[in-house]
Amino acid sequence: MGVALLALGAVAAQVQAQESAAYAACLQAANTTVSMNACNNAEIEREDKRLNQVYKQAMAALGPVQKVKLRDAQRLWIKYIDSNCDLYFTLTGGTMDMLNGAGCRLRMTSQRADELEALQLP
Repeated sequence: MGVALLALGAVAAQVQAQESAAYAACLQAANTTVSMNACNNAEIEREDKRLNQVYKQAMAALGPVQKVKLRDAQRLWIKYIDSNCDLYFTLTGGTMDMLNGAGCRLRMTSQRADELEALQLP
């Protein structure tokens, strides 16, 4: 149980202020690594949908040159998040790797959605 609470704290610390109420409640109720992973996966899905939505909004608002730049940047970001978070998924070979990898993916996806939301669009 102590390890689960430590893991819960580590995951929660990685997620910024954008977490949903459902995610917070899920983590509060989670008492196993499996249940914490389920919480993470659901929140990653929610944040990924948010990212896709703000990306589409940005693409709709930008001119042709900026669209190409954003598309190229997004493709590079996807490669980066995959490579960066894959490290965390395999770091120690233990069960914490799943939580740390998911925490990385959640944090980075949330930050990217925030970044695109903050663009000064025409």
